Amino acid sequence: MAAVSQSKAQIELRNSLMRHGLHQQAALALSELSHTDSMAAGETAQLDTDQLGLALIHQGTLMRQVMFHDGSIGSTELRYSGQLVFSPARAASCDNNVRYRCLEPAYYSVVSTQALNEQCRADARLLEFVFERQHVYQRMVEDRMLLRSVLSKREHIIMVLVMVFSSKLKRGEQLIRVTLEDLCTVSGATRQYYSRVISALCRQGILVNHYGALELLDYNRLKAELGETARKHYELVRNRPEHWTEMA
Repeated sequence: MAAVSQSKAQIELRNSLMRHGLHQQAALALSELSHTDSMAAGETAQLDTDQLGLALIHQGTLMRQVMFHDGSIGSTELRYSGQLVFSPARAASCDNNVRYRCLEPAYYSVVSTQALNEQCRADARLLEFVFERQHVYQRMVEDRMLLRSVLSKREHIIMVLVMVFSSKLKRGEQLIRVTLEDLCTVSGATRQYYSRVISALCRQGILVNHYGALELLDYNRLKAELGETARKHYELVRNRPEHWTEMA
């Protein structure tokens, strides 16, 4: 994986923050405080131990996971190249049950929790910006949990796949390196049920299962598999304002 230079990474982070509404002075300050890091497939980064205040993924795919007190793990979202990862401007220990698991080799810029908090204390507009992003994320999680209750298992699986490949296609990518187990934690379906749905899509010539990666052959046909209710929810998600879809 070819890593971008530190200077280019800072420019990309600054521009990304400005595109999402942060004023230029704060975006420049945060980019100058950032450093670059990388993760190999299978590695994890935990907010409390790795001090991730915010990050911009330049390359790769990360899965956000929540570890519950009973030892189970649930996944709430997938994050791709070009997307921001936010941790709220508060003590990192509040998020010690959240981690990011690397599905594809990733390279990203990071602003530490301490640096982000210090900048927030000095800049009320930045503090408001970060709090807004945390609120947006919480609403997004609520939306996805709601989808699990209103859609059938099959509809929710198709919805997850459509959203995953929609994001990948924007970057000219048609392959997602993810296991069925990982996708199960996002949709809440069992591996056996997920496998049946994926196998059916493969027989229809919509996907190819490379066992550890899914390749998209026909996005329009995949989207056509959404039922009427699922299509309505998909359109609602897709047509949300920019500052909402940034977290989706």
